[in-house]
Amino acid sequence: MNFTPDNYLLIFSVLLFTSILASKASYKIGVPMLLLFLGIGILAGQEIVFENTLTTSLIGELALVFILFAGGLDTKFRDVRPVLPQGIILSTLGVLLTAGLLGFAIFGLSNLPFVAVHFTLPESLLLGAIVSSTDAASVFSIFRSQRTTLKNNLRPMLELESGSNDPMAYVLTVSLVTYLVAQNTGTEIPQIRTAVFQLTVSLGLGAALGFAFGKLMVLVINKARLYVEGLYPVLILAMTAFAFAATKMLNGNGFLAVYLAGLILGNANFIHKRAMLNFHEGFAWLMQLLLFISLGLFANFAAIKAVAVVGIIISLILIFAVRPLAVTLCLAPFRTGTRALTFVSWVGLRGAVPIVFALIPLSTPGFNEKTATLIFNIVFFISVSSLVLQGTTLFKMAKWLRLTADENTPPSAFDRSTEDINTVNAEITLSDNDAGTGKTLAELAFPHGTLVVMMKRGENFLTPRGNVILQAEDILQLQADTPEHLRDAEQKLKHGN
Repeated sequence: MNFTPDNYLLIFSVLLFTSILASKASYKIGVPMLLLFLGIGILAGQEIVFENTLTTSLIGELALVFILFAGGLDTKFRDVRPVLPQGIILSTLGVLLTAGLLGFAIFGLSNLPFVAVHFTLPESLLLGAIVSSTDAASVFSIFRSQRTTLKNNLRPMLELESGSNDPMAYVLTVSLVTYLVAQNTGTEIPQIRTAVFQLTVSLGLGAALGFAFGKLMVLVINKARLYVEGLYPVLILAMTAFAFAATKMLNGNGFLAVYLAGLILGNANFIHKRAMLNFHEGFAWLMQLLLFISLGLFANFAAIKAVAVVGIIISLILIFAVRPLAVTLCLAPFRTGTRALTFVSWVGLRGAVPIVFALIPLSTPGFNEKTATLIFNIVFFISVSSLVLQGTTLFKMAKWLRLTADENTPPSAFDRSTEDINTVNAEITLSDNDAGTGKTLAELAFPHGTLVVMMKRGENFLTPRGNVILQAEDILQLQADTPEHLRDAEQKLKHGN
């Protein structure tokens, strides 16, 4: 079959549609949705030839940018603050320990006579670095698709770790790839001192620029006053992509920058906040879907099966030895209980991020192609086995360890599907000539079923009480039961009748 753009669009739409419908079934059978997306991609890949490494790498990098941004956007400072030290240590020292411990374990394993795969120590450390971070896409999606509440602030700590540990793993991966390329090509090998300096600069710039871009996003969104409300999410997407690209061009870590930018923006007050949070949640799911399907299409199923034995052994070492040891060492100063340590160790989910990082050696000129392919296949197997073993049992483990909140706690009265809420919204900026300017909200007597839910004056957000006197340049966020009620309220504000 000769594939045309229309054919590709048809295939992608069918895969997307199938994945979304299949996601409903995944809730009932307890399979992580992302594993389902990956499986659909692998099955489709048996018929569709998709072998472009650079395209897959670009899709992966772009998807990770928006997944990490959305993760930061949905993380609350009040939840993260009590576990900030633990999260930072896990995302930095934890990654280093995991990469080192697993790397040496792989090197020892590859020297055993009955193991068919053999790696040098730098290659072993590279494989360890690639799978050293927990996967943000997997952790965010599994936690946020479940309504189970975890005790002891475990969820925010694990989400903070998964959202902020990719930069360290990325820098380690790139540094080791650079070292191996220099070794293979006979060029100058970077000194350890230089690598440490570059790591510090990369993370420092990423953090500083992420904070700055987050503040800039808040300022731009609140000052833009766009006439088309639907353009605000597009504005955020553009600024997110710019933050990543600009930080990367300045040799900073773009992944850390977009996560922190999302964190700053998500904890600030800005117009249309609820609508934009909903949009970015859906967009992040689209990116996760696209990422896992494309990775499934790229994978060579036969080659992955060939490394199954080695992959299983490395997975078991990572899950039952390396991750628990790294977590125990990192959390030792915080007197974390045994049950909590066990659960944190179990949530060492690997998923899309290690597979994307495994594309770096494949797409780097001068790197041994055979070794790069072998590393990719092993990493792919490790990620799938982690999703199967840990992803499907995550909340069962939490219940077994008695770390879930009391199931008898009555649900919130507002915990219901947004499908049940039939309201319309509008934003109005008052001028000097408007009828509502100079009056109180109580004097305007809005139609029944109409509310002013948010009010912005200058840089401040005011509580829209009945005795608040409206001024020119005030921005009001209206919510009404019907479009007719909304039009009546706008009429009263503008013309007074």
